[in-house]
Amino acid sequence: MPGMSAPASRAEVIATVVIVLLVVGFVLSKPIRRSLAAHPTPDTCAALLDRYVEHIVHAIDEKPPASELVARKTQARTIASTDPKFARCPVYLTVDEAECAMRANNADEFERCLP
Repeated sequence: MPGMSAPASRAEVIATVVIVLLVVGFVLSKPIRRSLAAHPTPDTCAALLDRYVEHIVHAIDEKPPASELVARKTQARTIASTDPKFARCPVYLTVDEAECAMRANNADEFERCLP
């Protein structure tokens, strides 16, 4: 019939299946790779919180009073102490993500480092 192509060869079908399986395997392996990666310590997670607060406070006021910075960090720690999402930090984040966030120059860069 005009316009119809020849049926796919067995090699083409096998190659397509292999490619699809590789892509699916890679996507599904991300949680496994994340769980096997090194994770930050609770102290590192606390330092990440402090660093993020510093970025946010400095975004509002370039030269905030030291007392404001201390107050905001204390407030953030209090909130984080009961937040289940923050409690996941030592088991969910990777050391690479934490190091990236600590090197960030502002809150936007910090947030881009984290999943």
